[in-house]
Amino acid sequence: MTWEQQRAQILATIKSKKGKIGGIITKAATEKRTTSDDEEAEVKAVEDDIARLETNLARVEGFIADVATAAANATPAAGEDPDQAAASADGAAEPEKAAKGITVKPNHAKKGIGFAQLAKAKALAVLQQKKGNYITPLDVAKSQGMDPRVIQALEKAVVLDTSNSSALIVENQLAGEFVELLRAETIVDKLASMMRVAPFNTTIPGQGTGSTAAWVGEGAPKPATNPTFNTVEIKHHKLAGIVVRTDDLLKLSTPSTDQMLLNDLVEASATLIDTTFMDDAAQTSTRPAGVLNGATKIAATGKTTAEYDADLAALNDEFISKNLSLTGAHYIMSATRASAMGRLRDALGNPYYRGMANGPGEKTLDGLPVIESENAGEVIALVKPSELYLADDGDVEVAFSDQATIDMGATTLVNLWQQNMTAIRAERHITWAKRRTIAAAYIDYSQLV
Repeated sequence: MTWEQQRAQILATIKSKKGKIGGIITKAATEKRTTSDDEEAEVKAVEDDIARLETNLARVEGFIADVATAAANATPAAGEDPDQAAASADGAAEPEKAAKGITVKPNHAKKGIGFAQLAKAKALAVLQQKKGNYITPLDVAKSQGMDPRVIQALEKAVVLDTSNSSALIVENQLAGEFVELLRAETIVDKLASMMRVAPFNTTIPGQGTGSTAAWVGEGAPKPATNPTFNTVEIKHHKLAGIVVRTDDLLKLSTPSTDQMLLNDLVEASATLIDTTFMDDAAQTSTRPAGVLNGATKIAATGKTTAEYDADLAALNDEFISKNLSLTGAHYIMSATRASAMGRLRDALGNPYYRGMANGPGEKTLDGLPVIESENAGEVIALVKPSELYLADDGDVEVAFSDQATIDMGATTLVNLWQQNMTAIRAERHITWAKRRTIAAAYIDYSQLV
């Protein structure tokens, strides 16, 4: 069996298992109920299978890409002089024409750089074509010495069939690297593995509060309580991050400009995801509701250890009073506040909150993990991700323009054509919704600023 055949087999298996999950969720929705414990266990088991298959798929696709890259980069050997020998060892296409000072770029750039280079090559090609110079993204990639994976993806981007689909695999790998970097930066993606998977454009019925039962004596009245029900609507939302570059900066082929473009694309998307997730606005047709929408707000009493303790106790009690376990819950706060709490000391000079003295990504508070993000603002939120739904197609779409007028904020409009600029837009389809309003509560420090 070839690598391509193994890949096709794995993809078919993943599709089948995702269809099984969809069937379980659809069945529950049709019956106007949430998934049962048995169904949740079955979904979790299938998701674990999918995760293993996707890991294996990435491995197989890596083998396919390496084979294709090796074939594409095969070069003749030469050694008439030291320059030719060095160029041949570095993989130069024409080592016999090598001269002093020529260098060969490595086969693979840093993670995510390939995606930024792919976007840049396409944008520059569009710019040149509008000036009457017919140049393809492939020409741009070759002229700037971009990552061979970028060149490979562009070489076979015209028509894809079963014999030359490796270019599509490579392009998906490049986009996947960008999404992976993005996921490492956002609050939502750090919680994603613990959130409930849901499809776009669905309505999921749920139970807001439960009914109760009681022990009763003979002849005593039996309690009668009514549960409340709600429905959760999962819409189809997308976010777009726009990075503006001057045409001159875009034309530069230095690694630093590629890294700058990648960083700005990641930051633009990550900031919007986090600020939306951590606000209290309601869901609309264009954006999901913030996790603090409808959540209980506790006014902070101060920033001393005693005041922090009292406020955190009130926050925990808010969960416990609604019969919501703290298992799996996360604290979310700004890195600034987390650092300040980590510096608090007891009478003996030891860290008062020992877990908060750990490094980034390793902090804990009251035994619960802490997620740090400056986009959290002036709150300490307690969020239970298992009470949240997440819909994410895991892909990124890129578009370009040099004709638009960009709103840069503060009533500033920038005409791209007039100022020789190009806008690169990255779009990601993602949304979330709370299963119940009690999925989050928070302490508000805005009045103490």
